[in-house]
Amino acid sequence: MNRIFLIFLILTFFTASSFAKQNFLPIPIINRDDKLLNITTKDIQVVSTAPNIKTEFVGNIRWDRSKENILLPFLKVRLKTLNEEKAHLHYRYKNVTYLPQTLDQSEFTDIDVSIFDPTKIGVYHEGNKVGEVNFHILSGSLKNKTILVDYSCSGYNVQVSGFDGEFLSLGCEMLREEVEDKIIPTLKVNWISSEYKTLDKHPGPYVVSFSEGREAKFPVVNEKGDRKEIIFKVQFPKRSHRLRTAMGLGPHYYKSTYGDKTTKTEILPSLMLYGSYYLNNIHSFKFFEALVMQESVFNHAGLYVGSEIGKFYDDRLVVSTLLGLQALSYRYDVGDQLYTQMIYPQGVELAFHHPFGLENYRFTMGGFLSPQRDVIYQNFWARFGSKTFLEFNYINWKYGSREASMYGLSVGFPLAQFL
Repeated sequence: MNRIFLIFLILTFFTASSFAKQNFLPIPIINRDDKLLNITTKDIQVVSTAPNIKTEFVGNIRWDRSKENILLPFLKVRLKTLNEEKAHLHYRYKNVTYLPQTLDQSEFTDIDVSIFDPTKIGVYHEGNKVGEVNFHILSGSLKNKTILVDYSCSGYNVQVSGFDGEFLSLGCEMLREEVEDKIIPTLKVNWISSEYKTLDKHPGPYVVSFSEGREAKFPVVNEKGDRKEIIFKVQFPKRSHRLRTAMGLGPHYYKSTYGDKTTKTEILPSLMLYGSYYLNNIHSFKFFEALVMQESVFNHAGLYVGSEIGKFYDDRLVVSTLLGLQALSYRYDVGDQLYTQMIYPQGVELAFHHPFGLENYRFTMGGFLSPQRDVIYQNFWARFGSKTFLEFNYINWKYGSREASMYGLSVGFPLAQFL
């Protein structure tokens, strides 16, 4: 069982790494297609002032995430030279010079273009600029959905007003900073428009950093000189607490063995306690307690350092390690003495944010395995929900002549926040 679980975790990690930068998501639990704007090459208009060039699109539009956490549509553009006398054209795009390739006496150049970026492709011949090529999105048939609010903005009630059919893409970053022993959140809303810029005419992306305020207004302008005022509104708490706690209750099947004595499998009530103490944006202390008790007692409490080691699939799959220890208590029946043992199982957790397109929900699965040869300990869980969640848990422990196992469902809910 332990080897199978370790192999599964290794394969999962490398699979996530392999597909992290793909423009499609091969597992349906975190499919993002429902969020993307329905733009195709038919909606792209080519505007060219360069003579003797044929422009065509290669493949379909792909969506990539920028370093500012914004999903942007990209397209491979092929520029073909039509006049042999004007051969050896050079193209300049985003401070990079693209040189032509040849195939069957045809000369062409492929360039990956960001459709939301207003930067034009400069066309040069023998050192002189002979024209430009740029692209416009025709939004007439797509007015019902021209603003892309990324999943990273879920939970903050981001609202945008002032645009009328122009394309806009938004992504969010939540930062937590310690100010006077308090954790103060700052929400960065990154955005870019296919048509409008700020008045200084600098190209996007642009950033609105919300700390104490929850509204921002500013004018924008397009190439024609049309001005608009756009408004951003957000909602999130003015303070984050370091310590958060939760509780879970539910029935669990329980079986216990001590020497040659074995209880029959029975359904017992369980109590689960959870806690998380914020350290920084990557690390936190995690603690939990799981208890079933009647005549028999099976209780274990753990303290771990949780660390995010990777984010994949638009940052919606988060991989974390859990390194720490547990104190386990066991009693076969009322006639037996309570046995307590320190164990050191280590764990990994995978968290899927917004699964199946459900915003602000999370599906989590993970497990602990013991590296101690004389202790068998397996703890696997799967959790789904938002503030209130449903959790399936399986725990098995064996040491010498003592053995206990439990599995079942519990309903969890938040308790209190402190500090």
